[in-house]
Amino acid sequence: MGLIQGVVDGFIMTVGITPPKPENKRSATIFIATGLLGTVVGIIALFVFVLTVMLHR
Repeated sequence: MGLIQGVVDGFIMTVGITPPKPENKRSATIFIATGLLGTVVGIIALFVFVLTVMLHR
């Protein structure tokens, strides 16, 4: 979980979110990592969809 924790910590510091309390750090890491992964997957899916539609015109 070291890489994921590093990405989440970087996101927290970059965006300016208040860091979670130590007892909530694991659940906050899972929540933020899921949101970031969902966003990236959504952007890739949108890109593939637009590319597919443009190629079939």
